[in-house]
Amino acid sequence: MKTQKQIFFLENPGLSRALVTRAFKDGGIPHGLIWDPGETDPEQVEYLVTVKEPLPSSGLERYPNLKMVAVAFTGYDSVDLDHCRNHNIAVYNVPAYSTNAVVELALGLTLSLLREIPLASDLVHSGGWDLRPGLELNGRTVGIVGTGTIGMAAARVFKAFGCGVIGWSRSQKAEFTAMGGSYVPELTQLFSQADIVSVHLPLNEGTRGIISAKELGAMKDTAFLVNTARGPLVDEKELIKILKGNKIAGAGLDVFHREPLEADSGLLALDNVVLTPHIAFKTEEAIARRVQVTLGNIKGFMDHNDENRVDGAKG
Repeated sequence: MKTQKQIFFLENPGLSRALVTRAFKDGGIPHGLIWDPGETDPEQVEYLVTVKEPLPSSGLERYPNLKMVAVAFTGYDSVDLDHCRNHNIAVYNVPAYSTNAVVELALGLTLSLLREIPLASDLVHSGGWDLRPGLELNGRTVGIVGTGTIGMAAARVFKAFGCGVIGWSRSQKAEFTAMGGSYVPELTQLFSQADIVSVHLPLNEGTRGIISAKELGAMKDTAFLVNTARGPLVDEKELIKILKGNKIAGAGLDVFHREPLEADSGLLALDNVVLTPHIAFKTEEAIARRVQVTLGNIKGFMDHNDENRVDGAKG
């Protein structure tokens, strides 16, 4: 009897197993769907579905007939792309499933910082009432670091709240300037001018650590940093030092160098930060879209469609 080819879910793309299985079966996928490592036949695994689980060369080599890695996430830096290129393995991602979700959290973190919402909630819960005046978003300058799909959506939202918007990106878009945004030539210049800096860059070797002591040190002491992109974009040790010394007003962070955030992280001792556990992408609507796009990417590869391909084999 011929052994059925397999799709191995290294990580669940978000919904329950039953719902994901139903979606894949309804989508006409003929492969066996495997969830537990002990049930895989490495020789028969043709597709791997992952989210953020690291897939180095040593992990990929376990599957000699692997054709495709379906990353159910926007970032795909967890996958060894050089190995995939060298072994004719396609890699796809899900680039825009969480745009609205991420932008909404970036706005929420910004408002939480300006109006001290977490502090206000704790105050009322503890029987208190009086709180110092907050700050308005309207009229402030927001610096958008990275004007890709999410950065552009963030710029439109902040603009709708009455903000001036400046941007820095390696590839400038006419759409950004048409909506009233203006680009600055140097990243440090953006950090020095903005009242709020909102980070929307992908993580890769060119952007890792791009926000260093130089950029953070250029910020106004009244400015806020919001990062809903990736933790390693920012020099976290330097950020902690600057926050601890009140060199900037505060930070709203959804992403960190190590996740989950370690118990001894200096960020936990600060009262001028709002921290969330990497939930920017995590809404019911976004996760449902992620599953459907992941399914569509696998079917697309089977049909020799390169949409959402980021590297590897050509279909």
